[in-house]
Amino acid sequence: MDFSICSFCFILLLGKPGFLPAQVEESPLKQREEKWKDFRERKDRFFREDSRSPIKETGRKGFKGLVYYPIDLRYAMTGSIEKYPIEPKPIHAILPTNKEMGKKYVKYGRFKFELDGEEYVLRIYRPLARDDLFLPFKDKTSGRETYEKGRYLYIEPMPGGKVLIDFNRAYNPFCQYNEKYVCPFAPEENALDIAIRAGEKRFE
Repeated sequence: MDFSICSFCFILLLGKPGFLPAQVEESPLKQREEKWKDFRERKDRFFREDSRSPIKETGRKGFKGLVYYPIDLRYAMTGSIEKYPIEPKPIHAILPTNKEMGKKYVKYGRFKFELDGEEYVLRIYRPLARDDLFLPFKDKTSGRETYEKGRYLYIEPMPGGKVLIDFNRAYNPFCQYNEKYVCPFAPEENALDIAIRAGEKRFE
């Protein structure tokens, strides 16, 4: 079962995690902790009770909820995406997956951010047949505290062409819960040389 169909299905079913559109929200961080707590509770119910849960039916009864780092708003980064040129032709990348073949993406752009006084860069990708953006990453917690192949991030649009990337929203690919899903993994160019202790932890 393909990542592109299934990895966001809990978002489609639950709706967005209580965040107002950027155009009308006074501050992107206003009441964010409360909204995230509510969304995490609804996501746990979906994983535990819904027939479309990525967790196998045999494991749902004993499911006690996903494990997260504490919410830390210093991991919420606002900035701009530096887009890669698409002329004379787009730049492509093959991302590794949990199956034998990789998955081809357009390299859309890169996002620079600062944390603890250091600058880091994450590359953003776009599926070939869609306009949505895809941001997988790894960090120093990968394989220890978080899923070894990396996690995914949302890209929230903001006024003036800016975006908000909040590591508190980092989540696991569905193949972390069930091997039937096809999931692209973070490439080495998106391996951060820092521990990002925010978002979902490894599912045991």
